[in-house]
Amino acid sequence: MGITAATAGILSGSALLAYSVFVPRCQFWAPVIRSVPDRESIALTFDDGPHPDFTPRILDILAQHHARATFFIIGRFARQFPDIVRRISREGHTLGNHSLDHDRFGINQKRDYWRHQINETQKTIADITGQPPFLFRSPMGFKTGHIAAAAREARLPFVGWSVRSLDTRPLTPQRLADRVIKRMAGHDIVLLHDGVEPARAAKNVSQESTVAALPAILESIADKRLRPVSLLDALLPAARAETPALARVRA
Repeated sequence: MGITAATAGILSGSALLAYSVFVPRCQFWAPVIRSVPDRESIALTFDDGPHPDFTPRILDILAQHHARATFFIIGRFARQFPDIVRRISREGHTLGNHSLDHDRFGINQKRDYWRHQINETQKTIADITGQPPFLFRSPMGFKTGHIAAAAREARLPFVGWSVRSLDTRPLTPQRLADRVIKRMAGHDIVLLHDGVEPARAAKNVSQESTVAALPAILESIADKRLRPVSLLDALLPAARAETPALARVRA
């Protein structure tokens, strides 16, 4: 027996809803920044920090290569390691909001929950550095109407990515570097991780491969004659007049 038109409609609607929530590049709920304007620039982004071991080592490597990057910070970790947050800011990298708790089940929550998740992280980072973030990346890139509304109220644009490193999986440094190098080009935003989200922390996982692969990735960026930039440096010239959150930043 074939499915009815009503059943088909329900299945189609469910598929569309799932796509809008779980596919990071989907812009159904809100626009998503997935590239930088300059074809000679590339933006390395690091999620889920700060971490007391991995983040300082990544900062050391970036400094050695005179590279700028963007760190999407989990608010509860920023409270634990404020000195690392200060160092990220002091060394010229962009700080982004990655929610307070990075709860994987937060997609089931309403707008008030997301207001708290976003606003508390804004306040925490502002208290540490003197300035709140101007960019937001939702946990795992998931979006709902409630997340989008809370981000809009905070005047924070969503940031996605165009190259996913898969560095939360058990890849060797060589395989990780090869994957990123093969895929990255000008305009790209690359997703990496300097920290371990709360749901993974109890599993004794590590971002050691990310640290080990980063020098090869940066060397390849130089070989491709690309410039590793922070997102604010990359986006401000093009977006100042268009995006309220970025327009508030003074050069």
